[in-house]
Amino acid sequence: MEDSGILDLYFRRDERAIRETDAKYGRPLVSVSHGITGSTEDAEECLNDTYLATWRQIPPDRPEHFYFYLARMIRNLSYHRVRARTAEKRSANIVSLDRELFEMLPAREVEPMGEEELTKAIERFLAGEAPEMRYLFLRRYFWGDPIPALANLAGMSENAVSVRLSRIRKKLRKYLEMEGYPV
Repeated sequence: MEDSGILDLYFRRDERAIRETDAKYGRPLVSVSHGITGSTEDAEECLNDTYLATWRQIPPDRPEHFYFYLARMIRNLSYHRVRARTAEKRSANIVSLDRELFEMLPAREVEPMGEEELTKAIERFLAGEAPEMRYLFLRRYFWGDPIPALANLAGMSENAVSVRLSRIRKKLRKYLEMEGYPV
């Protein structure tokens, strides 16, 4: 079923919407969550939480890109679950990602534009980057892939991936400063 048909089911409050969503996107969403949580049980719980949140948010939301709407939701729920599970001793992957993201994104309390505008600024920045750099950036900071997995996916050494990510973070930081975001 097409995304527009699934969204219509949500708007009609038809419970088939969840079954259709699961049939079309369940496996890739679990894969995203499992990559973050490292646990099949946590990934399944995050998937169920994603379906519940989607049911509650559609309507009024009508996402233009349904899969990315779901992927963002499950990604955030998965990170939240990992943080909650490891509140005292956080995993190295999450701490590393937090530190990397902190270096390049503006502080919440001084953000002159909303989150949507920040997202658009990052999208404009990425549109000007080479496809390889966009790929590495999205795999690391959207999907949460660890450096060794990224190196394997990109056919590069871990050091090469780390250097490229460091460079793109620095470029993004400069770009965001030029866009009016104090970093």
